[in-house]
Amino acid sequence: MRNLWNLIAQYHVALLFIVLQGVALSWFVSSHGYPRGKWVKRTMEWQGSWNQTRSQWLRLADLDQLNQELLAENASLRAELFALENGDDRTQIGSAEVIRSTWTGTANYFVLNKGIADGIAVGQGVIQGSYAAGKIIEVSESYALGLPLVNQEIEWSARINAEGPVGRLIWDGHAINRGTLLDIPISAQFSPGDPVLTSGFQGYFPAGMVIGHVAEDPTEFDGQFLSVPVVLAADFRSMRYVEITDIEDRNDIEAMSSQLSPKAP
Repeated sequence: MRNLWNLIAQYHVALLFIVLQGVALSWFVSSHGYPRGKWVKRTMEWQGSWNQTRSQWLRLADLDQLNQELLAENASLRAELFALENGDDRTQIGSAEVIRSTWTGTANYFVLNKGIADGIAVGQGVIQGSYAAGKIIEVSESYALGLPLVNQEIEWSARINAEGPVGRLIWDGHAINRGTLLDIPISAQFSPGDPVLTSGFQGYFPAGMVIGHVAEDPTEFDGQFLSVPVVLAADFRSMRYVEITDIEDRNDIEAMSSQLSPKAP
């Protein structure tokens, strides 16, 4: 406290000058029309700018809430659509948001903002829009870890066209929108642009969900089977809001599949 008083005593002339300048400026602004008008206008500009910025923040918050509500509604409608189209009401669909993801490596992953408390479980499928995108492999109370189609460590069951042959879909670690469908019989009939769909065999997705389409690139033949290039439909780099599929007998299907193929995702 003594140091403060010493400082005031040392600089009392300068402090008094600043105070008197403030009083004079205040009197000048309040008693003269033009300066007062300029001051009011400047204050209004500052206040208006702040109000506009605050309004934009509030609109962004409202839009985010609206997106969440629309996503939940879309998920419910998509489940009803699957039931109507396939005559199968086993599939339930929820919604979530991607809060972290990697798309530049060979073992890519994503993290969702929902977990066990929201009904998320290991083995559920993840879709972006109407396209198959990945699956859940780990869950905590409030978060979930998923692997996308573009991960070299896993394989996916897919078929060409609704009644076409089933093969193993893999990602080679290069282009993020390209995969390869293996083990397709040489007798299979298909053309570039034909849809590549989920088979429903693994229990992550209902049968018939779009994964992508047959690419224009030529197929390869290994002496027994064809390797078909596939253009993936999901836009992994921009994936933010997703939907979660849950099939009632998913656990039974996955348990049986894992016994036959340990590498199956």
